[in-house]
Amino acid sequence: MARGSLVVACGLLALTGCASGGAGSAAGNSNASPSGTLSKVMDQAEWSKVVDAANKEGEVTVYGVLNTKTVDLLPAAFHKDYPNIKLTYVRLSASDIRARLDAEIASGNAGADAVDNLDHPTFDGYAAKGALLPLTAPSLGDPEFDRAKYQRTPYVATFANLGYAWAWNTKLLPNGISSWQDYLNLPASQVGATDPSIGPTVAALYESMEKSDAGGSGFLDKLTAKGKPQIYAGSNPQVTALSAGEVAASLPVPVAVAATIKATGAPIDYRLPQEAPSVPNELAVVKSAKHPNAAQVFANWLLSKAGQGVVAQGGFVAVRDGTPQTVDTKGVTLVELPQITTEQFKAFLQRWNQLLAK
Repeated sequence: MARGSLVVACGLLALTGCASGGAGSAAGNSNASPSGTLSKVMDQAEWSKVVDAANKEGEVTVYGVLNTKTVDLLPAAFHKDYPNIKLTYVRLSASDIRARLDAEIASGNAGADAVDNLDHPTFDGYAAKGALLPLTAPSLGDPEFDRAKYQRTPYVATFANLGYAWAWNTKLLPNGISSWQDYLNLPASQVGATDPSIGPTVAALYESMEKSDAGGSGFLDKLTAKGKPQIYAGSNPQVTALSAGEVAASLPVPVAVAATIKATGAPIDYRLPQEAPSVPNELAVVKSAKHPNAAQVFANWLLSKAGQGVVAQGGFVAVRDGTPQTVDTKGVTLVELPQITTEQFKAFLQRWNQLLAK
């Protein structure tokens, strides 16, 4: 169904045998590599010391890409359980997160304590450079959390899955989209698409459309054979344009975005394909964090019943068993989009530009 979990560093203020991981904290030692054995989960005695240290730190800053609805819900929900810790969530694009993190790590002037959701190679690159703390939060050991499935490396873990859904304007397309063929039956100019140059995830999404269990071989060629789709700089402007009637249907967009805009009363609807593309949302704690203990507490909370409930309310598929899901995934299999290399990304962009130049 979904995959997910949180991330939490091994660092804690009062534990011995730890190297300095930031102001007022100490990061735990680990011999784990990005592909190594997962770290031991903290026991309650150790965790109590982390929570005490986090309360003294008093704040935590997270850089991430979650949608606005989730970001709006997070601070108050977290504050309810941890009133002494102020949560600041800075919503950025993945490229902006990388740029900020690189600058902060190089200068030693940390801004982020934790971060979501970068692609696997980027997260693994930071781990290989020693820029992340291993995850040892108690929630990782909860029976409701499948650690073997959702913690990919000692340094990152999935806390939610983001599915991609067909979306349409209910006034212009009252019967909706129920198959990939429905897109091909529309004039290309009535189809909205995200510019794939914004990142490899979009390119991987488009490549997945040409698999046999989706649109099939040559789907993009067929889509653009009679014209060009309307191109947007991201899923938010794409769905906003859809709700305004600029297009009748939209190629798959994050279901959390579609659900959020639909909830405003906009004339749109969406449906997850039976084999729905998805992206795992991972979280990591930054080793140079000024508030590493508070980052651990946030990560642990995000995997808890309360945190997973907020994630689900935001339109993501929570990974903790027993979490009531807002997105209906009955009969749907979430298929993780493959990671693509830089060269594969460049090759797809070249093909995309050729398709639009016809």
